[in-house]
Amino acid sequence: MRLDRRFALTCVFLYAVAQVLFLINIDTPKGLNFDESHYVPAAWQLLDGRPDPNREHPPLGKMLIAAGIAFAGNRPLGWRVMSTVFGSLTLVGMYVWGVALFKDRALALWAALVTLANHLLYVQARIGMLDTFMFAFLVWASAAVIAALDPTLQPKRAHLYLGTAGLMLGLAMAAKWFAIVGWTACLGLVLSVRFVERYSRTFASRDAARSFMVRERSLTTWDVTRCLVLYPLLAYAVCFLPRLVAEHQGSWYGAPLDLVQMHVRMYEAQRNVPGQHPYMSQWYQWPFLTRPIWYAFERDGARVRGVLLLGNPLVMWAGMVALVFCAIDVVRRRSSTFAKATADTRAALLIVFFYLAFFASWIVIPRRLSLYYYYYPAAMTLSLALAYALRDRASRVSYRWARWTLLAAAAAVFIYFLPVLSGSPIGKDEFMKWMWFPAWI
Repeated sequence: MRLDRRFALTCVFLYAVAQVLFLINIDTPKGLNFDESHYVPAAWQLLDGRPDPNREHPPLGKMLIAAGIAFAGNRPLGWRVMSTVFGSLTLVGMYVWGVALFKDRALALWAALVTLANHLLYVQARIGMLDTFMFAFLVWASAAVIAALDPTLQPKRAHLYLGTAGLMLGLAMAAKWFAIVGWTACLGLVLSVRFVERYSRTFASRDAARSFMVRERSLTTWDVTRCLVLYPLLAYAVCFLPRLVAEHQGSWYGAPLDLVQMHVRMYEAQRNVPGQHPYMSQWYQWPFLTRPIWYAFERDGARVRGVLLLGNPLVMWAGMVALVFCAIDVVRRRSSTFAKATADTRAALLIVFFYLAFFASWIVIPRRLSLYYYYYPAAMTLSLALAYALRDRASRVSYRWARWTLLAAAAAVFIYFLPVLSGSPIGKDEFMKWMWFPAWI
């Protein structure tokens, strides 16, 4: 992945556009929005040097919310400003992820713009919730891991990318424990690639053999252990230091035991989450948008304001079709090793892999309560699947017209839904025109 001035300018452009968009009317709703009622009070406590009352989650996300309050004051802007920053970084990360996957900057930019038109990023970037921070770190970690697996990459650059991925994974887990899924996925991916390539005895050409030798020199077992085990654990542990300082007030006797007890309490709290919620849904409902969430719905005089967490229907449904296309391509073009696979096959395989890691993990995670926003990480990968399905083919078949038509249509759907995504004032019964199905109410 070549880093140059054009690449940097594209990243700055995407960040600036997203940051401006996310900040418009950020003070709506005026009160605490959905799960902000858990995390914003915890951030207040952290600012006062008091113990964290939100014991079921790691501290980093709440520390970032606290930083926003310290910067912009104890008001809606302060509660949400860091989410806008990390939502914007998520968009830039999606572009970098696309470049690492496709080696095509124009296609990666298109995927990032589709991501921006997906309602989920917009809504999550405007609320003080942990998932926004967690996924921002996961995006950058995933992009770095994919870049490190490039068979043509020089060893020093591979080490740099893997080390960056490890730090990002640790910070993601320090924001929310679901990132353990991302950590496991990235570590398993790298180890499986090394194992298959190391013990595969068949090479199609000398070039493939040379790629294998470069990979063996650049990704030793110690390198993988250091970058994807030690670095994440170190970054994760460091994020607990402010909490230990606040709770021990300079007396460090018993701090290691208290750190262990913190994790026991977090685990028990996660297991004992109440199993009922008005917007409760199951994992198999999420891809079909059958149960979105009203984060906020409040009266404003004769009008109402609402914030609806709902993926862009066009992006979400077309993205599922594109994901199936990726899976079919993986089977049709299967290869014995990762290095021998074509760039297209590797891209399709990685898209399906990360989607399933983020989505299918909810089938086995022992949790009684599940909500639509849990689908956020998996849903973000659908823009990459769409980019893959609509990429230009080697046979000189161009799908540029289809890509830009889809992007324009997705942007139009985003604008249509914007009033109920942003909390804009609407008529008391006007919100029904956006309720395409009874279950959306």
